[in-house]
Amino acid sequence: MFEPVISVAISDAVLAFSSLFGVFLMAQFRSFEPGRRLPATVALLAFGLVAAAAGLGTLRYGFSAIWTEPHQMLYQAANYLSPSLLATAIAATVWNWPLRKQDWGSILLGLMACFELMRRLEWLDAWHLVLSAAALLLMTAAIITRGERKPTFTAFALTGVCAYFIGGLVIGTEGKLAGFLRMDLFHYLLALGNLCIASGFFHYLRGKSN
Repeated sequence: MFEPVISVAISDAVLAFSSLFGVFLMAQFRSFEPGRRLPATVALLAFGLVAAAAGLGTLRYGFSAIWTEPHQMLYQAANYLSPSLLATAIAATVWNWPLRKQDWGSILLGLMACFELMRRLEWLDAWHLVLSAAALLLMTAAIITRGERKPTFTAFALTGVCAYFIGGLVIGTEGKLAGFLRMDLFHYLLALGNLCIASGFFHYLRGKSN
């Protein structure tokens, strides 16, 4: 018998809307300088995966267990692809990496191939930890190197990184903390991170290169 978990459905909905905010901002990529349009499109994909997974999470936990399998599939895609894609998009923009469509395609295929290998080796948990930590370090390095030139970007982006760090590597998703489901706290912190990262990155993207 299906038993809804309303708190998770609500926190997933909040996460979905925060991700859609990122999608909305990145969807304006045509207004950015040509060299920044591809990274913005990649960031759009990263936010879009999270939005789709969280939206299905709302349906799964709030309405029907029929959404369990598609939610798990998209949840894994968002978990193992989005952080790396978003971090690489930020780094490529800040450091002016001349990545072409083929390069981004190779990065995406590489991440997918690594996921399948780690799944077969049953090392997914360790791989997720490595990917998450590497993405946070890459974003932090990219943000800090532009700190003096882009203070608004830096303030928003560092706040977002802190929210991601606390949510993903400190809070986690299993069990409870102070009477609250860790999953809910994780979702809310991830939502805060999305809002901050999307705002900061958008501010950077629409600025002039220097």
